[in-house]
Amino acid sequence: MSTEEIVAMDHVSFKYGRQNVLDDISLHVKKGSFLGLVGPNGSGKSTLIKLLLGLHKQQDGTIQLFGEDHRRFRGWSRVGFVSQKAASFNSGFPATVKEVVSMGLYGKKGLFRFLTKKDRQRVEEALEKVGMREYKNKTIGQLSGGQQQRVFIARALVSDPELLILDEPTVGVDAESVQNFYTLLKELNEQQGMTLILVTHDIGAMSSYVTDVACLNKCLHYHGGIVDYEENREELMNRMYGHEVNVIEHNHDHHHHSHDHDHDDLHGGRPG
Repeated sequence: MSTEEIVAMDHVSFKYGRQNVLDDISLHVKKGSFLGLVGPNGSGKSTLIKLLLGLHKQQDGTIQLFGEDHRRFRGWSRVGFVSQKAASFNSGFPATVKEVVSMGLYGKKGLFRFLTKKDRQRVEEALEKVGMREYKNKTIGQLSGGQQQRVFIARALVSDPELLILDEPTVGVDAESVQNFYTLLKELNEQQGMTLILVTHDIGAMSSYVTDVACLNKCLHYHGGIVDYEENREELMNRMYGHEVNVIEHNHDHHHHSHDHDHDDLHGGRPG
């Protein structure tokens, strides 16, 4: 793993009105690492990703991407993003797999038939990486949830990013597909040297894939290697979740409501 830092967040805080969502976050992600970002609903995970993607401006502290202040950063093709929404994509949308992937090239460049030969080749290569090349002419609605999610990864990979950020990408995907999906991410990380940040509720399922873990609940409770995390896991979970574990067990309405906050947060909603 390189010592070069792809992401450097230092003393970053963020509030919605008077509500403190992130408090003094310092998070450094080295090139070639695979970071699992874990925390309860409403912990600020989606806000942190929004800040990284430049969709929010931080109110305190600094954020650097590839060594450059992210307010001046223009190399967004170096960053791929797969959202939680991808899994609930409108399956009736009349687009083929190759058309969906081509949307990742330059924003939305247009219909697949207008792409250059080189662009079409990049679409095929991205589909090859996720094992979906043979499905390129199928419509997105003909695929299972797991297959659709692979197509959305291909869309993020088509611009050949160095950093891939995934926000809860396995929501609505069956268990077997989830394992295949994690294996794919591990291959991208280990074989192609891609740096990954995966936002997840369940680091347990990810522990054999990630290299590093960040535990977030408004502030950062842990940030380090997976081995140290596993050794201190129980204590970390108690410290991070605290009383919220009881809230989830005894008040399902509250749990559901806070999940909406975390989900909406990334798509323009405001935590209440």
